[in-house]
Amino acid sequence: MKRIARFEKETSKKLKQFDEKIKTSFTLIREDVDEMQVTIDAMRKYLKKKDKQYTSTKKADNKIRDEFRKDVDEFTQKISQLKLAISAVKDMQKELVTIKDLAQIEDRIKTSFKNEIEDYKAQIKNLNIVILENQKRLSHLESGKVFEKKKGWFFKKKENEDNNL
Repeated sequence: MKRIARFEKETSKKLKQFDEKIKTSFTLIREDVDEMQVTIDAMRKYLKKKDKQYTSTKKADNKIRDEFRKDVDEFTQKISQLKLAISAVKDMQKELVTIKDLAQIEDRIKTSFKNEIEDYKAQIKNLNIVILENQKRLSHLESGKVFEKKKGWFFKKKENEDNNL
């Protein structure tokens, strides 16, 4: 019995030691779990904070992108308006050049007509003079007076030259 009592004593002692070790282990595990829980909570807070920052930054970036797209669209629209305006200006410039060319052509035509009219007037004056001379000759011929210069054999060459002109 002694042995059994001793065995029981040793076993109970070992069980107490083992029980203390288990309690100590559980206490340490609980402390570790509590520390881990504090760390996890801190990480959750940090991640939530970073997620909020990321979300707000993403919203701000999206806002900036939208504004940039709007600006690009406005810029593109203004560029297309400028292209249209430039093409209109080029068309107007071509019209002005055409109008200028037409004005120059008109001036040339006017001056050529003026010159031709002046030439015709001079010809008319010359022809009127010739007509008057011929009428005088006719009237003198009808009245019987002849004022024609006599052609001599000295002047034949000159008259032929005058007629050729």
